[in-house]
Amino acid sequence: MRYQIYQIIQNELNKLFQGKQFQPCDLNFVVEIPKVKEHGDYSTNIAMMLAPKQRMNPRKIAEIITAQLLNQHIFEKVEIAGPGFINMWIKRESYHYALWKVLTDLEGYGRSNYGQNKKVLIEFVSANPTGPLHLGHGRGAAFGDTLARILKYCGFEVFKEFYINDAGRQIRLLGLSIYSRFRQRMDPSYPFPEDGYHGTYIYDLLEEIEKSVNLSSLKEEEAIQICSKYGKELMLKEIESDLSGFGVYFDIWTSERDLYDKGKVQSTIDRLREMGFIYESNGAVWLKTTTFGDDKDRVIKKSDGEYTYFASDIAYHLDKWERRYDQAIDVWGADHHGYIGRVNAALSCLNIPNDWLKVLLIQLVKLWSHGNEIKMSKRAGTYVTLRELITEAGVDASRFIFLTKHNDSTLDFDLDLAKKQDTDNPVYYIQYAHARLSSILRKSPIKEIELKDINIQDLSRLTLVEEIDLIKAILDFPNTLEDIARTFEPHRLTYYLMDIASLFHKYFNLGNKDPEKRVICKDEELTRARLCLVMVLKSVIAKGLELLGVSQPESM
Repeated sequence: MRYQIYQIIQNELNKLFQGKQFQPCDLNFVVEIPKVKEHGDYSTNIAMMLAPKQRMNPRKIAEIITAQLLNQHIFEKVEIAGPGFINMWIKRESYHYALWKVLTDLEGYGRSNYGQNKKVLIEFVSANPTGPLHLGHGRGAAFGDTLARILKYCGFEVFKEFYINDAGRQIRLLGLSIYSRFRQRMDPSYPFPEDGYHGTYIYDLLEEIEKSVNLSSLKEEEAIQICSKYGKELMLKEIESDLSGFGVYFDIWTSERDLYDKGKVQSTIDRLREMGFIYESNGAVWLKTTTFGDDKDRVIKKSDGEYTYFASDIAYHLDKWERRYDQAIDVWGADHHGYIGRVNAALSCLNIPNDWLKVLLIQLVKLWSHGNEIKMSKRAGTYVTLRELITEAGVDASRFIFLTKHNDSTLDFDLDLAKKQDTDNPVYYIQYAHARLSSILRKSPIKEIELKDINIQDLSRLTLVEEIDLIKAILDFPNTLEDIARTFEPHRLTYYLMDIASLFHKYFNLGNKDPEKRVICKDEELTRARLCLVMVLKSVIAKGLELLGVSQPESM
């Protein structure tokens, strides 16, 4: 409905441009649902946005536009408020018609061609294969996977990628940590690496490696390399297992090591050298990132001949570009904020458009229980693992709560709330709405297949304020998804679902006080209309939960 009203306003504005009442200009305006009901069903700021460009008083502009809108059959009333807001009230029959249209294609409701089949690559999680996934990885996994689901539903061709950082010092450090624990069995004084990994999972890795390799028969360096290789592979299997248990699957797994082995890192440097962006100083190889706004040039190969992480990151992003994706999205931890500028500068050196790469940051997660922050994990040693969280809170609650705040805001995860089986728990509250809707349809004397033959006139029986509010919320579902596809903000869906569930519970509870306001009542025609509303609500909530990667229980 919001989009329909936006189009009506845009069409009327174009007529005013053509009639010379306004000078043609580009314009961004919004149509939104006012927070205060007295301000109408929908409101627009078009007059205020147009005023500076037309050099006119916004209320005068609002008067001209309002006169045009009053000719549209969809509006019951159109008024001007404040400095020039235009508030609009929709005729009930327009809501009934819109609900009927939803019923005619309920299975695909909310799906759109907004993305026009553009190829999008979302790279997220990409944890170093040196330890278990932690809460931050879990939040990034829920975010990236949900965004991918919504983009796909909105008409994008989406690919999900995990980048394996397996070429740097940290993989050798993993091997050293495992080997040290092996040696310490016989010699407790054997040194453990200063920056080694202390979690108990190191002992688990050692135990698995020893099932197929006799470390005591190998020379030290060979044993360390074996521990590095097998340790990485075992951790990757565990990471993949934890992610699949969290409902997250990747289309592509790309290895940093492969970029080196296939010569892509060196060929990228050679290409940048040919383009004039490489120079050498103090034995190191530098990239002129200051050419494109970076605060200083960056080393890509150190004086000892070792490549920096930046070198492989440039090669990796060039590889993405050459795979012909229309848009690349990277989901990074907030600690990588300072890295964005240099990566963008490097891509500019390679003539890759500025808007091709979008970096989205995931802020920290703090886990709380009984009013105290939980900071330690027995297994990881320094953090709570994703697997531990899922065991305690479950997949549904974890995924949902991870998405209750904007990705660039710190998240407090209340473990006690997540474990509650009552309406204080937001995901339970929404799932309970879905279960209630399912129960109504199960108990109904009129089956769903019969409801699909209903006509618009039948739906005119939906006259309660609460019913119109529910229809309005249903009609905002496609707009909500497109807003998410445009802004990359999947947390908007959790708020939408909480709002629509709240409206439904309020509507359902009317029947506790007045039997005539129950969905299934004595009036068969009214029952039929209300059951249609229930069927659509159930479908919308189910689709919303599915896009979040959350289950949709039929009973609770």
